[in-house]
Amino acid sequence: MKTHPVLALLKKACDGLLFTSETDAQLEPFVWDAKDAPTPKRLAEISARGDDPPIEKLTLAAFFRAVPKSDKAKFDALAKQLQEHLGDLEVHKVGEVNLAVFIIGKTNDGKWAGLRTEVVET
Repeated sequence: MKTHPVLALLKKACDGLLFTSETDAQLEPFVWDAKDAPTPKRLAEISARGDDPPIEKLTLAAFFRAVPKSDKAKFDALAKQLQEHLGDLEVHKVGEVNLAVFIIGKTNDGKWAGLRTEVVET
């Protein structure tokens, strides 16, 4: 099976990066078919945070404000790649305290793609 070009690009862009909150978590690239739109129900299912978890929607810039200064240049480069290759870019934080985070946008061919990570907020 052929790898989607955006998936390969995202893997390269986030290679070696960890998102730091009260824990460090890897950024996991994904590509979903168009039918797998990031609805609240779909995000709840994928994140395994219960049937009706709180979901907060924010911008990429707002989410990346938490990045430490030492990693800022790397995450700025990642943000540039995300913005260049994904339209309608959004960030969804799912759950409470231990949150699943989805950075999601649309590819040129209509698929949903982005990165998944975990954050801890107390």
